[in-house]
Amino acid sequence: MKDLLGTKPDVIGEKEGTLFLGEITVSGYHSKNGKKFHIGGARKLSEAFLKLFILKERLPEINKALSRDFKKVEICFIYPKNTDFMKALGYREYIFSLGVLKKCPIEIDSESIATINEVFKNASEEMKNDNR
Repeated sequence: MKDLLGTKPDVIGEKEGTLFLGEITVSGYHSKNGKKFHIGGARKLSEAFLKLFILKERLPEINKALSRDFKKVEICFIYPKNTDFMKALGYREYIFSLGVLKKCPIEIDSESIATINEVFKNASEEMKNDNR
């Protein structure tokens, strides 16, 4: 399923009567030169929270659209474990203490880490070339 009530969560899943919705990011993976802020990470977190929170509050509509009877919706923010992502959010990490959006760190293997680093390197070089 790619679309749910006009939105496109990165993850839509189900387990034991609970619908799981999630957003995935690697933005802020290396923070920003070791500083506790990264605009991409902060923006992704705020967009994910808003989109997923709105969906969470529409359970009756979701049940109707999916012809199901989910008892609840859990919303998750998925990011690579053991990275600088949370440090890059700074005070914005407070959003998780509200208990609505769950932190869902995932382990990534060395091959995936190499791929992420290569993508970041290429993106950085592309941005440098565009800013001539």
